[in-house]
Formats: sequence, C-alpha cells, structure tokens
Amino acid sequence: MLTYPQLTSAEQANLPKLLAKPIAMPSKFDDSTHHIWHCQTADGEMVLKVCNQLAIKQSTFWLGLNHLFNADFPNNLAYIERMHHLLVQKVALPIPQYVASASDRFVLTRFLAGHDLKTNQINKAQVVALANHIALLHQYTYKQWGSLHAPMFATQDWGNRLHTTLCYLVTQRGLSMTESLIEKILSEAKDIQENIFVAMMLDLRWDQLRSLENGELALIDLDAFVIAPNNLDLVLLQYLLTPKQWLLFKAQYCQVHTWPDYTQQKPCYQLLLFLMNVLGETNLTRWMGQI
Repeated sequence: MLTYPQLTSAEQANLPKLLAKPIAMPSKFDDSTHHIWHCQTADGEMVLKVCNQLAIKQSTFWLGLNHLFNADFPNNLAYIERMHHLLVQKVALPIPQYVASASDRFVLTRFLAGHDLKTNQINKAQVVALANHIALLHQYTYKQWGSLHAPMFATQDWGNRLHTTLCYLVTQRGLSMTESLIEKILSEAKDIQENIFVAMMLDLRWDQLRSLENGELALIDLDAFVIAPNNLDLVLLQYLLTPKQWLLFKAQYCQVHTWPDYTQQKPCYQLLLFLMNVLGETNLTRWMGQI
C-alpha cells in the first residue's frame, strides 16, 4: 500500500490516492526546515512539505520571524488555506493551489510544472515580473502588522519589537551586543518608525520562484509571508538582485510607486536579515557593505 511519507494514518486518510511512491526532492540549503516530496496522485501531481521540527527549533530565521511578527510557525499552518486565499487575490504571480494541511505538521499543494531558476541565469523579463509582483503587493497596505492571517501590532509598536528581536537574535547567534557596529545599530532600532506595511515574503530567493512551462514566473513557497514594512522588503530585494537587476527592478517599480527614502532604517534591516540568515552570509562587515 502506498502511503505519504512521515504522515500518520489519520493525517492522510482524506488525501488524494497515491499512484506511485513519493519521490524525495533534495534540499537546496543545509538549514532547510522541511522534508519535501513530489507525489503522483489520482488527482494530479502534488508537492508534500513536512515540517522538520528539530531544524525549525534551531533555525534563527524562524526564531526571528516568530519573535518579531508573532507568526507562530509552524502552528500557523492551521491557517495556510486562508493565507493562500489572501495571496491569490494580491499577487501578480501564479502560486500553487492549496490541497490540505495540518497545524505544526504538513502542507500539500498542487505541483507547478516548470524548471528551477538559477541565480546566474536570471533574465530581464524575470526581473520585470518580480518587480511587477512586488509593486502589486505594495499597493495593498495594512493598518496593523504581524502575521499574515492575523496582524495585531500597531504602527508605533514596530521600533520596540524590532529592537527586542535584534537583541534576541544577537544572543542566539552568539554575537556581542557591545561590538561597535552592532551596538550602534541597536541604539537606533527603537527610534525606527514606519507607516506603510505590506505583505512580504521574508525568505524570498530565486529558488522560491519557478519558471513555468509557458515561461511565466511562479511563486512556489508561501510559508514566510508576514505583514511588514515595505522598506524592509526593498532592502531584502537589493541583496537578492545584482546592481544591474536592481536598477531595472527600481525603474519598473517606480512606474507604480514613488521610491521611498529608507536611509535611516536600512542598517537595522540589514542587521535583522543577517541575523536571520536569509541568504547565508556569515561575515557581518561584508554583509553590511554589500548594498
């Protein structure tokens, strides 16, 4: 009898019938927090993601996401269907169709046929598609911020929560809060003010996107969406893109939005992304000087 990997009998009782043994999909990063399988079912091809509980507990990314945004991952998988529904209405890119999930355990979605993107082979059309996607997301603003399904924090809470999260993550990473660069940034964090909050994917990388068979760009991983400042999103994107890609992205984005001045916020957001290990950089000085 064919069964879904790592799921209990009760969890898979109502899932689509498997037609073949699920095939494990390789992890793209050493700190991946899910086990992933490609599944052939009687209802079509699907992707099963099962939480690696130990990896999640040791991940500074999820520690930071939960601490700052009260995201409550992976318990918030109980709301993943609602999150999918919210994003379908607000994103310019196709996303996998939701099939099933269980809090703290797994997500099953439909497979989107295509090929993985390679960082050194990103073309102009894909950068433009990403810019249009982000520009559309930034058109939908929120009065409160936090988890995607239930943002609960007021605008004035941002600076204090950012500061406490940075302090927490500095300790988690085994760094010193008295190191001159870190101390300076921490001293500024409480005064950071924001008034534009948007849906943001905090672990956005090219490997979270997929080129479909028709050439369209698709977003395939939705776990790390939160309601966050638009400026934090732009700082992350500048790290993701090459200088030439960044100029193209900015020009496309500015067809819809006025470009914000986030000079004051930038060092704090750089430190936050570094501490959360979003792109794997281990040298803080190199990271801060990269953009």
